[in-house]
Amino acid sequence: MLLEYVDALQHLGDQLTDTAGGRGGRLLIVNGGLTSGKAELLQEFGALADRMGALCLTATAARGLQSLQADVVDQLFHSRGLPAETTEHVSRLLNPAVVAGQPESPDLENLSGAGAGAVRDTCAEVLRLSRAHPLVIGVDDVQFADAFSLQLLLYLSRRVESARIMIVLSKWDWAQPALPRFYAEITRLPHGLIRLVPLSEHGIANLITQRTGEQPDPGLVAAYYELSGGNPKLVDALLEDQRTKAIETSGRSPSGLPAAGNHYQQAVLACLYRWNPQLLAVALALAVLEDEGAAGPLSRLSGLSVDTTEQVLHTLVAEALLNPGPTPGNYQFRHPAIPKTLLNSLPTTERTRLHLQAAKLLHQQGVGARPVARHLTEAGVPVEGWAAGVLRAAAEQVLAHDDSGTAVEYLELAMNSCAPGTDHDSARMALAHASWRTSPAVSALHLSLLPEDPSPEALSRRDTATLVRHALWQGDVETAALGLKALERADGAVEDSTIACLRLTERWVYGPASEEWHRPDTRPEHSVEPTGGGSSSCAHAVRELAALSTRAGAEHAAAKARRVLENCALDDVSLETVVAAILALLHDGETESAVVWCDTLREEAARRLAPTWLGVLECLRAAIALRHGDLATAAKLARAGYERLPASAWGVFIGYPLSILMLVDTALGRHCAAAEHLRQVVPEAMYDTVWGAHYLRARGHHHLATDRALSAVSDFRAFGALAERLGLDFPALFPWRGDLALANMRLGRTVLAHRMLTEELEHPGLDLRAKGVTLRLLAACSDPSRRQSLLERSIDHLERSGDRLELSHALKAMSRVLQQCGQNEQARSTARRASQEARICRTGSEAPTEMESREPDAAVPGLRATASPESEQLSEAERKVATLAARGHTNREISSQLFITVSTVEQHLTRIYRKLGVTRRSDLPMHLADRRGALDGRPRS
Repeated sequence: MLLEYVDALQHLGDQLTDTAGGRGGRLLIVNGGLTSGKAELLQEFGALADRMGALCLTATAARGLQSLQADVVDQLFHSRGLPAETTEHVSRLLNPAVVAGQPESPDLENLSGAGAGAVRDTCAEVLRLSRAHPLVIGVDDVQFADAFSLQLLLYLSRRVESARIMIVLSKWDWAQPALPRFYAEITRLPHGLIRLVPLSEHGIANLITQRTGEQPDPGLVAAYYELSGGNPKLVDALLEDQRTKAIETSGRSPSGLPAAGNHYQQAVLACLYRWNPQLLAVALALAVLEDEGAAGPLSRLSGLSVDTTEQVLHTLVAEALLNPGPTPGNYQFRHPAIPKTLLNSLPTTERTRLHLQAAKLLHQQGVGARPVARHLTEAGVPVEGWAAGVLRAAAEQVLAHDDSGTAVEYLELAMNSCAPGTDHDSARMALAHASWRTSPAVSALHLSLLPEDPSPEALSRRDTATLVRHALWQGDVETAALGLKALERADGAVEDSTIACLRLTERWVYGPASEEWHRPDTRPEHSVEPTGGGSSSCAHAVRELAALSTRAGAEHAAAKARRVLENCALDDVSLETVVAAILALLHDGETESAVVWCDTLREEAARRLAPTWLGVLECLRAAIALRHGDLATAAKLARAGYERLPASAWGVFIGYPLSILMLVDTALGRHCAAAEHLRQVVPEAMYDTVWGAHYLRARGHHHLATDRALSAVSDFRAFGALAERLGLDFPALFPWRGDLALANMRLGRTVLAHRMLTEELEHPGLDLRAKGVTLRLLAACSDPSRRQSLLERSIDHLERSGDRLELSHALKAMSRVLQQCGQNEQARSTARRASQEARICRTGSEAPTEMESREPDAAVPGLRATASPESEQLSEAERKVATLAARGHTNREISSQLFITVSTVEQHLTRIYRKLGVTRRSDLPMHLADRRGALDGRPRS
């Protein structure tokens, strides 16, 4: 009969009813798969028999106790409910002298005279008991029973036909029966055979209802079936895990799929360890090999023949512990937690042995380096010889897929697998290369542990590039220069783009005054671009960008920067190159493009798990925000970037995040926070780099804001001297004259400040922002009669540059000048604008302003009708704003149509009202008509 668990229990109950009613004894053999629930069935049937008034004698045979004679019989006669005198009588029959002389074979053997007599007398006692009560004898896993107990069961089975005795023996289905002689004899007798099949989904639903008293959701039932394959023991384990999960969540009903937790995993372990050792051996081999789990490798790792291994695999699939894998001939466990659970059940030495054996096996089969390396690292012990080469090859592969953590793990084991010498040092150098992306400090540590300072001449080209990369980051200018020369003498053996990027990094750190850019095959600046693409295109684009740093106000900077960004992929060597390209876009006025490129590369760095890249790019994004006065964004991003790496890992580049943080905190009035940044120890070599210049400038502004003008003068002078020495005397990037002039004004040296600012205005390296700032400072130390015009020019430049922080400073200065001139209303309006711009800088929020919320024809406070229609000309931008405002559009609508900010609209309207001499928006149509008529020479209609 093919029955599920519940139906089989019903059938056994019916058979017991017949036996108890005197309709003859029964012999039933319950045959089932490894996960069919035979043991659970016998337990449930024993409880049912108790309720029906039968006396139950039960035992479970164990594989490890087959040599212990009469073990099963002894269990039977120590069952609950058996009269004490019966137990004592049978114990005397099975005394050690009788049992010890019997054969140790696990199958049927001829018993000695004393043993045969003990079997006969024990069976007589059983028959006597059945006359008083119906008797059930149940033996689970009879295939593990000892020879003496098998003889007794066989003897008794031949005599139950007329007795009220029901014998139930459970055994497993296995292609190679463990007790062929016993099975041959027992199946010759009249018997019933129950073939248990795994529970269906309907059967699982019934079992869950029986266990919990609730009707389960069909989706939950399907999940239980998927994880258990219909094994009642595994279903019970899942239910227990679900109950535990509900307790851990404070009694809330668990939702979603069942939790395959500790009870489930332990149930699987119990099944595997209880069955044939061959099943456990194959299961362990599969747990080790995972994706390589085909019959061939599994057989070699488990030590079994291929035929036996295939038989075991089919059995485990049939019993729902395995599933066929996605690749034909491969297998995988039903639940991903099972392999780890299996391996964790082994002693460490055995687990290590299996992984080492798997690594050797896969290596001999010519499998790729990564699967072999995985087993070597799981083993966790150095392996001399072939292992180091495999680990290094695997590290290269995973590093190409941005898994630097695994690459480091492989290389550490490779280094430990090498004897001291060249191979060991080479592995450590590779480890330094792989570590840089996640921690430059760890990379530096590995380089410092080399037996002596490596010479670029003695290293491979790849290792030389690593050494240069590290030296530039740490400020070791001599080593970097030697390494670059060695790479350039490699006669094309190193990728041209690598050398180009490293050279540009050198200039980015040390300025154009570093060694002159050259390569034997360098093309002239205006030569035709190479058409081969790839590395050559990248190298050409990088050289074009590098050439810009040698002259101020270079033309087509944005175009050259875009060529770099489009041709050079982000990697460990090109990081500073792409950052320099983004800065070139920014300083050439393409702010939006710079922001888009920076954010795109930040996302890539985060996706590729490269904290070093991400830290630098976040600092770059903070610098862009700071340049446009967005203090809130700059503070957040600079802090995030700085904290991506420990301070010791930043090298000389630490001046980058620290300078941004100091400038932001100083601008926000957080002087204690700025002072805290100054307490961070920085490398001495930083003061010879571009980052040292930025740091000195930020420190000077902190000193100036905390009333230490002399200290500020000292820092700004050092800042200017360093900028000139590095060949970076570009006011747009390093406005040291303006900073020094500001400090001198604080000391009352206005004449000196005026001379320096005038000199600054004549410098060819000024951009709109730098001009706006310089004009504001110049107004502060100029004759009062010139201040308003200078500030108007400053405001105009700063509006166009987009720096709201500097614009707020200029507006504040203009408000003071207007007040001194008696233009109080206009001064108050300008002061409100300055406050609004400052608030936006601090908070990053652009809330609706008072002016915008007014009706279109409302009066605008603070403006006087002081100009005639013909007194001043409207600019093109002002004319567009005025026309839309005259048509009744609100400021926000004008902003949307002209693609400018609301603040810019307000600024244009302020100048328009002043130039037209109006105070109300409703006056604009008439005045604009007057101006058109006057300009055209026609009377107003």
